[in-house]
Amino acid sequence: SSGINAEYGGYMTTISSLSEGAEFQSFKSSLTRQRITIEDGAGEGVWTVYDTGPRTVRSPLIMIPPLGATPEVFYKQVLSLSSKGIRVLAVEGPVCWSEGRWCTSFRNLLYHFNIDKVHLFGAGLGGYLAQKFSEITFRNPMVISLLLCNTFSDTTSYSKGRMPSVYYMMPSFALRRQILAEIPSVSTTGHMADSVDFMVEQVEKIDRSTLASRLVIRSTRSYIEPQRLRHQPITIIESFDDPGTTSTIQEDLHKCYPDARKGQLKSGGPFPYLSAAHEVNLYILIHLKSFVNTKLSPYEKSTEPVNE
Repeated sequence: SSGINAEYGGYMTTISSLSEGAEFQSFKSSLTRQRITIEDGAGEGVWTVYDTGPRTVRSPLIMIPPLGATPEVFYKQVLSLSSKGIRVLAVEGPVCWSEGRWCTSFRNLLYHFNIDKVHLFGAGLGGYLAQKFSEITFRNPMVISLLLCNTFSDTTSYSKGRMPSVYYMMPSFALRRQILAEIPSVSTTGHMADSVDFMVEQVEKIDRSTLASRLVIRSTRSYIEPQRLRHQPITIIESFDDPGTTSTIQEDLHKCYPDARKGQLKSGGPFPYLSAAHEVNLYILIHLKSFVNTKLSPYEKSTEPVNE
């Protein structure tokens, strides 16, 4: 389980049992990690994309990782859902110093793939950016539905006490230390501890500029205008035992979307897509079920489940 090392926010990096496991090795060997250059008004940036399942589907599920992770963190969803005939893209944005720039770049990524409309799954900062993208495209909607996992709707609690500009010059080790310090220390062994070990490895894989830009976005005062999203089907997936999300953050999210379906996990911890993947995958399938046999289905036609 997680080793302790004061220099790295309480963690030392070891090879996690998940990254050595057969399932992750299958993900790495069978899927192509695409690097796609996308231009926007302010220049160009490189997106990392895993595109799985039937390419003919024009309304796929796109998964956006949390602050300290790459798209690899969703390998258990990607493998399971694509095997059921769902087109799933797990993506990671380029260095963007504002949420607006990220949203513009993401829209251009969708144009690159000739994708009209999307279902979005976002965790942590990825969930916030999914909501923000949905909000700013509401006049010409591109987002069909949202799955929000252990996320937030307002950056206030992250923007206290530190100016965003401090991250521009901060060295890699200090950025990593800050992110690792937010990963809760798990004393137990088992799925939860394995997920924490995997996430510690993830932080090591992200370069300085990417980490800094994500911290800048999260620490810049902003919030979601939920009235622009309330017409969408939304599922909130959250762990009762996630020490990284305070009850205030959870309550604020629930207030934003009073009609959202709740997918509650008794013991998912901070990273349930890793530690409770079977349950998370089930909540995703339940959420997507209402789109079966519609123009907005993420399934390939021949593999769609029968709606009872």
